[in-house]
Amino acid sequence: MTQVFRRLLIVGGLTLFAVAGVLVFEAILTPITILSFGRTPQGQVTGWIGLAVILLVYGYPIRKRAHQNRLWPHRWLQIHMVAGVVGPLVIILHAGVFHLHAVVPILAMVAMGIVSLSGIIGQHVHYLAFRTLYTKRHELLEQGVSPEEVETRLLGVAAREKMFRVWQMIHGPMTLLFMALVALHVIGALYFGGLYSP
Repeated sequence: MTQVFRRLLIVGGLTLFAVAGVLVFEAILTPITILSFGRTPQGQVTGWIGLAVILLVYGYPIRKRAHQNRLWPHRWLQIHMVAGVVGPLVIILHAGVFHLHAVVPILAMVAMGIVSLSGIIGQHVHYLAFRTLYTKRHELLEQGVSPEEVETRLLGVAAREKMFRVWQMIHGPMTLLFMALVALHVIGALYFGGLYSP
């Protein structure tokens, strides 16, 4: 079993375990009444916390675009990846699995799932790209190629990375769709139910 495949299995297994754990926890928190956990005051607070964590995800792309000439914001990418997993888990706790009662929240959950899954896949593609560039750099340096020429060649390799472009075509637009659906959900929930609707 290769290291990449092992890493993929670990990440996939941990993700499934985390989602299952959150759903079990939500089932425990939901009282045996008509009212789902997401519609209780605690459930609504959980939704706001999940939204706040998800909004942390935007620190990375904003920082990257605002400071294009600076070093790559590695810490912000870590926050982006962690918040991109933790935020949706908190939202799943807020929504539950059997308590989807309106079209907009259902669509928002589906979009969130696609964004999260594509983010996990993107992290894997990112890891593979860096691993490939790292290996290629060392091979070229061992062959005696000058560091300037190595950087030039690696720039060409990075520019041809088609997998990353395909991933961006899915992840970016789905993220915008998800945030639009979240905005509709929040506006609708506040309009129809206020901050707390029994």
